Amino acid sequence: MSEEPVKRKPGRPKGTGSIQTMHQILRTAAYLFMEHGFEKVSLEGVAKACGITKASVYYYFNNKAILFTECLQFVLKMAYDQTAKLVHSPGPLRERMLEVAIRHMNNAHVEFETMMREASSGLTEEQAESIRASEHALHELIARVFQQAIDEGEIVGNDAMLLAHIFTAMLTIKNRKEIINHEKTVEQAAAEIVELLWTGLEPR
Repeated sequence: MSEEPVKRKPGRPKGTGSIQTMHQILRTAAYLFMEHGFEKVSLEGVAKACGITKASVYYYFNNKAILFTECLQFVLKMAYDQTAKLVHSPGPLRERMLEVAIRHMNNAHVEFETMMREASSGLTEEQAESIRASEHALHELIARVFQQAIDEGEIVGNDAMLLAHIFTAMLTIKNRKEIINHEKTVEQAAAEIVELLWTGLEPR
């Protein structure tokens, strides 16, 4: 259930009005949402973690649903930019996708689908769709890279979008302690995931 917006007093709270403050709120809130899920995070908690007043958070975001939506857009945009940089770097696709897997799996947080289900009752249809659109953009980016590799004969022909979804879905095991633990590192698990995927992709 989303928090009710508070009535703003004339003027703005001290410490607001800068893009740096807004980005601090987004980064902090994104970490809290990804670490604890939707329900356990409050605007008051975000303000405390940022070292600012609750009114300062409300200056930028009227309620938790708006903040959550903006945070997810912020995180997905960073993920898109980072992934784009990695997949468009030189080298074999397999090596590039391994680096993507390692970077993604080193961010061990609440699983995305679990978080979205938990937040669904507090989001408007438009908010949920906007988050899904950003998520889809990331899948489209990866699918384009797979399609290029298919066209160039680096991997066998397949449904590129399906491959993109399979690849990202496989990375969600990062939160499974029975997989990632003192016996197996993130890097080892990522290498095994890419190896498993590539076993069925290498040209015959």
